[in-house]
Amino acid sequence: MKTIYNCHCHLFTDKNLPNNYLGFGLVKMVRNKSVAKSAQFLLRNLNPLSGYDVGNRFDAFLKAVYRESQEENLKALIGYYPEGTKFIVLPMDMAYMQRKSLPFTKPKKGKIEEDIDEQHNKLAVLAKSYPNTVIPFAHIDPRREDSLERLSSLVEKSGFKGVKIYPPLGYSPTHPRLLEEIYPYMQKKNIPLIAHCSPGSVYTQETDKKSAHQYAHPNNYIEVMDKFPKLRICLAHFGGIGEWKRFFSESRDSRNPAWVKVIIDLMRANEYPNLYADISYTIFDQQENVPLLKVLLQDEKIRDKVLFGSDFYMVENHKYSERRLSIDLRSELGEKLFWQIANANPKAFLNIDTLDIKTLLNKNANVVFEDEK
Repeated sequence: MKTIYNCHCHLFTDKNLPNNYLGFGLVKMVRNKSVAKSAQFLLRNLNPLSGYDVGNRFDAFLKAVYRESQEENLKALIGYYPEGTKFIVLPMDMAYMQRKSLPFTKPKKGKIEEDIDEQHNKLAVLAKSYPNTVIPFAHIDPRREDSLERLSSLVEKSGFKGVKIYPPLGYSPTHPRLLEEIYPYMQKKNIPLIAHCSPGSVYTQETDKKSAHQYAHPNNYIEVMDKFPKLRICLAHFGGIGEWKRFFSESRDSRNPAWVKVIIDLMRANEYPNLYADISYTIFDQQENVPLLKVLLQDEKIRDKVLFGSDFYMVENHKYSERRLSIDLRSELGEKLFWQIANANPKAFLNIDTLDIKTLLNKNANVVFEDEK
């Protein structure tokens, strides 16, 4: 039986979020379970923030806050999928996230109860306990001076399989530390990158919203791909729901094309064979977006580069359930296309088949592969 790979999941808890993650000290307040229960009632019945990204994130957070560990979130996630499903788990390093508490005041860092090292450590333990289920990625913020040391330790000692970056938090994908240290190491070790690529995002008010969105723009990765052609890069969310919606209404020769169009053009270009995109969160708007996805997958240059992902638990608030997502998507796409994006493409992105062969050979012979030199 084939294995489903969900290539975009989160398990972090409220302890990994700044107190001012949602503004007004809401995160700190709802750590009190009675306050959280009241807030959930308001969101799901009076729904004052319906249609707003902050409302969606807050509702998702409220549901997850009752689970006090990454393992509890994992167990909830596993329950939505067939036995044997594998999940790429993406931590979040929000230590540099800042929010203005009041108008005209300087941005202040929100307190985080468990830093990224503790989050990584707990994920490493979880991956060891669920070796056939969890595929751990490391979240790297290049503003940390010891980024490379952190990454190499996680990869070589704890078995982490890739890297996640989140540029809207205040840095470019072409940050010098990424270009000079992180990407060269990743290309040498043959591990992939998942990068947030959607205007709708968590960002810092230390940087204005327009600049934060620009950090996430898919064109930023052209320089990265030119310099590191063997580095496999997944642009998470395929540009995002808003950009898919904009694609439907813009003219073909738009001077500011929707991000999904930019990614499509890059995939179709022969220069970038290692560019991928996942459909996490974006695909929850199935009625609008599955028809476009199905059309795009008829193009073999795109069909081989799309990854299934859900964005658990950031979509738990959505009326369209996690379990129903994969079932309906499978029904709409058909067996061949579904297994392409949920099995064949993820294995290529993760380099799983090649990795297994290398491991077997290296156990029996002194073999040095070209990409490891």
